[in-house]
Amino acid sequence: MDISTKDMLFAMQQHNLVYNYNFLYYSNKDSNDIVGYNHPDGWLYQDKGANAEIGFDEGTGSCLIQKSSDDTMMTFKQVISEFPRWEAKLLGQKVSTCFVVQNPSSATVDFELTFYISDGCSTSTKTIVLKSGEQKKIALEINIDQEAKKLEIHLECSTPKAIIYVNRVYANIGEVALENLPCIVNGIIGERKQYVATNNAPAEELSLCNGVLELTDKYTRLRSVINNRFGINDETKNPYLINMGGYFSRAWDNGSGIDPDAADRTSPEKGVIKGDNVSTLEKDIFLKHHHGLNFSFDKPIPTGKEGTATVVNTATKSTTEDESEGKETRPINIAELYTIKWA
Repeated sequence: MDISTKDMLFAMQQHNLVYNYNFLYYSNKDSNDIVGYNHPDGWLYQDKGANAEIGFDEGTGSCLIQKSSDDTMMTFKQVISEFPRWEAKLLGQKVSTCFVVQNPSSATVDFELTFYISDGCSTSTKTIVLKSGEQKKIALEINIDQEAKKLEIHLECSTPKAIIYVNRVYANIGEVALENLPCIVNGIIGERKQYVATNNAPAEELSLCNGVLELTDKYTRLRSVINNRFGINDETKNPYLINMGGYFSRAWDNGSGIDPDAADRTSPEKGVIKGDNVSTLEKDIFLKHHHGLNFSFDKPIPTGKEGTATVVNTATKSTTEDESEGKETRPINIAELYTIKWA
C-alpha cells in the first residue's frame, strides 16, 4: 500500500497505543541466582501446556516465548484501549498495527503464527509460517466500529516447542504504524503517586485509600503488573489492589539490615507476599527503652549509727514521668492521597 505524505504526517502526530511495546518493563522479574523475567508488564500471556515459558532475551531485546511441548494454544495479547475516554479517541478511526517477530537461527522448528486486531465487532487477522532464522514485520489494520467495546491485539501459536522472539509491537491511528511515537501512557503503569490537595484520584489512576478494590477486566494492563500479589477474589477471580488507607510508607529494606524485622514482615489483607519484599506490612512496636519513675516517699526514720533511711510508701501508685493517652504511636504527619497508575 502506498502511503502519502499527508498520511505520514497525520500518523506522526499520533501516539503509540501499545504499552511496553519494546518489552522494557518486567515488574514480576525474579532476581535470584538466575534472573527469571516472567511476562512483560501490560501483556497477558497464557499457555497451559507442558514446559511453556515466557521471559526476555538480552541479546535481541525481545520478549522470548517458549511454546509448550504439545499443541496447546499459546496467546499473547494486550488491550490497547485501556485509557480514559478511549471511545472518543478511537471509535470510527482506522488503527494500524505492526508486529515484529523472529524465529532464531538456532531453532529447529518452523512454526505458524496468527496475528489479530479486534474491536469486539470485527477482527483483522493474518497467519504466517516463520522459518528458522527469519524475522518478519506483520502489518494489520482495522476500522473501529462505533459499537466497539474494546480494542485488542494479540498473537497465537499452537506449534509444539516453537521459540518465538517478539521484538516489538506498535499501533496508532492512521494508515501506517510508526514505531517511535510517544506512548499514550504517560509514565509507568503500576507506579504509586501521592497528592496533598485533593481527595480524588486523577482519571489515569486509582485510589489506594478507599478500601479493597477489585481489578476488573477494564484494567488488564495493571493486573499484569499486580499479578495477584495482593490476593484474588475466589468468586470473580479478580485480583485486589492493596489498601494503603492510614498507613505510613517505608523504603524496602532489601537485605540492608536497617529493618531488623524485615524477614518477619506479613502480607497485606488477602495478599500472598511475605518477608523482605515490597508491599509487605509491619505492626507498630516500641524500641526497648527505659523510663524514670516518680516515687512517693514517707518521712525519714532513724536507723542507729548508720543515720536515717527513707521509706517508700507502697500505698501510693508509682508512675512514669510522661504518660500518654493516645491510641497509637506516631510521628507528626500529614494525610495524603495515595494512588496507582493504570493508564
